[in-house]
Amino acid sequence: MKTSKHPVIRRIEGEVEEVVEAFGYELVQLKFGGEGGGRTLTALIDAPEGVTADACGEMSRRLSMLLDTLDPIPGSYTLVVSSPGLDRPLTRDEDFERFAGERAAVRHSKDGRRRTDTGLLRGVEAGEVVIEAGEDVIRIPLSEIEEAHLVYDWDAEDAGAR
Repeated sequence: MKTSKHPVIRRIEGEVEEVVEAFGYELVQLKFGGEGGGRTLTALIDAPEGVTADACGEMSRRLSMLLDTLDPIPGSYTLVVSSPGLDRPLTRDEDFERFAGERAAVRHSKDGRRRTDTGLLRGVEAGEVVIEAGEDVIRIPLSEIEEAHLVYDWDAEDAGAR
């Protein structure tokens, strides 16, 4: 996957991941953005059984202590710790295998042209993410992927409730 991380993320990601994993969670994504007093550092965490609001609160306290020690961000910012939600980002190559069988949207670019393909994730073959979109099978080189996330199928949920 194409990755261009903010310098703050590059500086702290390893330490943040160590703390998150020490408590039995996975660091799904670490993002930093905004300007001035509106800057936000967001940590998305997950576990096989999911994460609770209490777990996010506890992890927020732990990460706050770490960040107070590292002091990587001059000035004020807001720390947000959350579950990845229904539209979980796919941030690592192995995520495309792990979530095979789920619907996903993959934004990719080649030769300066961007597009997003959505369909059933089939996994990775020969360095390409394979997506089934209706009758079409789409192959996207991992090196061209800019962003990807799961897509919750609300129609399937509605059909199951009937």
